[in-house]
Amino acid sequence: MDKNFLSAQIGQRLRFYRQQRNLSLDEVAELTEVSKPMLGQIERGTSNPTVAVLWKIAAGLQVPIASFLMQNPSIKYLPLEDQPFIKEDDNLFETYNTFASPGIPIENYRIRILPGCTHQSEAKGIGVIKIVTVYTGALLIKIGDEEYNLKKGDSISFSSDIHQVYQNLMDEPCEFNLIIQYSNPQFV
Repeated sequence: MDKNFLSAQIGQRLRFYRQQRNLSLDEVAELTEVSKPMLGQIERGTSNPTVAVLWKIAAGLQVPIASFLMQNPSIKYLPLEDQPFIKEDDNLFETYNTFASPGIPIENYRIRILPGCTHQSEAKGIGVIKIVTVYTGALLIKIGDEEYNLKKGDSISFSSDIHQVYQNLMDEPCEFNLIIQYSNPQFV
């Protein structure tokens, strides 16, 4: 996807969500912890936000991050080559969005974390639940001060208002499913 097109699309979606809720840029800045000038630049399509900034905006507005990235948010069928994806942590952490749709307070991701990767996930706000199920390999997940070692078939759910760390300490890739459920569907 063209970078300029993506910047314009993200800006249009941000403006749509802000206006839908009758929020000022100041109010969105307070909800998202992203500065008003940065939000204005994003809305105008003159700034392409980092993944971290986009996560803050999505979490603050309680909308799926994929709703900013997908060309047609009403798509229900997503072949692998059309799934929006993000690579982070030196390409060791791969996130593929397999479902997100405006009006539905759920996002679904397939995540592949390569050996040696440690991925940090900031708190996403009160009322957001994450559900993780490991399909291959093993995953060490730290939720606040608690650690959980998940192996193939294990699941865990938690409120994402606490900082999380995802680690692959094994010699093989770990694949897991991540569902994010927003409790305030009026914001989706």
